[in-house]
Amino acid sequence: MARIFPTDRRIRLGIWGLGRGGAFWNLCRDLNLDVVAGCDFTEQLHAGFLRDNPGAMVTTDAEKFLASDIDAVLLATFCPQHAEDAIRCLAAGKHVLSEVTAFHTPAEGVRLVEAVAANRLVYNLAENYPFSAANMWLADQWRKGLFGELMYAEYEYVHELRALAYTYLNGQPIAPDGALHHWRSWLDYHFYCTHSLGPIMQITGTRPTRVVSLPSTHTLPGFPVQRVDGHGSLGGVAPSLITMSNGGVVRNLMGGTTSDSHIQRLWGTRGAATQGAGTGLTLRLGGHGESPAMEVKPSWPELGEIAGATGHGGGDFWVLYYFARQILTGEPAPWDIHAAADVTLPGILAYRSALENGRAYDVPDFRDARQRDLWRKDDRGQVRIDPQRHLFGEVGTERLRGFNPVMKAMVAHSQTYRAYADWSSVADAVVDGRRVVGLARDLAKRHAEISATYRQARALADANRGSEGARVLEELLEVGGEREVMAPGFLRSLEGAIDALAKRFGSAMSAS
Repeated sequence: MARIFPTDRRIRLGIWGLGRGGAFWNLCRDLNLDVVAGCDFTEQLHAGFLRDNPGAMVTTDAEKFLASDIDAVLLATFCPQHAEDAIRCLAAGKHVLSEVTAFHTPAEGVRLVEAVAANRLVYNLAENYPFSAANMWLADQWRKGLFGELMYAEYEYVHELRALAYTYLNGQPIAPDGALHHWRSWLDYHFYCTHSLGPIMQITGTRPTRVVSLPSTHTLPGFPVQRVDGHGSLGGVAPSLITMSNGGVVRNLMGGTTSDSHIQRLWGTRGAATQGAGTGLTLRLGGHGESPAMEVKPSWPELGEIAGATGHGGGDFWVLYYFARQILTGEPAPWDIHAAADVTLPGILAYRSALENGRAYDVPDFRDARQRDLWRKDDRGQVRIDPQRHLFGEVGTERLRGFNPVMKAMVAHSQTYRAYADWSSVADAVVDGRRVVGLARDLAKRHAEISATYRQARALADANRGSEGARVLEELLEVGGEREVMAPGFLRSLEGAIDALAKRFGSAMSAS
């Protein structure tokens, strides 16, 4: 790879949080970043880090890590700890590239903004969704005036992550059995607002000024925290309406639902853009409602071909690039501490708005010391669960043996059954009925494994009746058709249904 920065200066980088942090270290060398230290309390991640970064040190001790000879930290610790961990890094004299989100209460945000200023170090937020080829192209065209003024936008980050309440990012069940993920098991989706709001801010050059949200009651089955009395989770829907600094309005939608969606739509006074709706990037240009609509192929800026081969559509490359560039040259990066506060605060305030049945909140600008003073003592946040005890309390480990692996499998198996059961009920309306045959075959192929998992889940639920752990098991058993799947003759009946469906749709799969 050609030299990216015109300097031989190297930045000694430590990575704190080797789960998500593992996505970055292979990008570092060509960006003048040398990964020399790692920190993670999960010792199983240490071996992979040392294999990929020979000569680096790794530890579970954050103090030892921060005292090591590093210039900067890529901070990928647990989401609710980002602010305090970033402040610790800054106090130790390290530049910080922080994973999203930046903080979880306004008071944390004030402390973080002022720590960055006091230490005169680089702080960037690793918000990567603005840096796809399409979003970077849109931002360039927006600056050139192609779309006029922002009128309205709808951006979505709807991403159902049920299994990650019970597993690490690498898919391994969380230990010990009965424990939950530190934050993916309970965090309300309003707080995870940056992947949808961030691109709008980056493209249009506007910042949020006011936010309102309404409460939403229902969560998907199998999530460990229900949306009751203000307790939220990643298993519900979290929409908000946000006024931007130019007067435009944004519907910001996050959630975990029955349909993952990343649709992005922008309306300007001169043109509009849509992406993520089953096609590429489509523009409507001409200044009126029936203007010609055409699909375009966005081009990358310089270095884009390098970025395009990296994670999150190139976004992981760009956040590292801008961070390294600011340290090496002083050129400001897009997601400095103030932009980080701008994109983080609407989620915090939208959550409050929903709890208060739609009360609107003005979004403070933490560049202004007077506005910071108004929020300096506001540490009100979401009620947090104890991930070690939420599901079963103090129950002995013997009664929980195998729970997390079973829950991982139950999420997958319940989806296998549900897909077949629901699609077969409307098979006559399906355009390509062979796909329904495929779902039926998949269920038959997995029947023995599914049945074994259901027996384990039923035993765990019966042994722990009345607990939240039993609730999530029962919910997935119901969704997964326990009664039907475990009934004598189910597999024989399913095989008969497969033959009937294959004949009905003339499926070439019938001989497979």
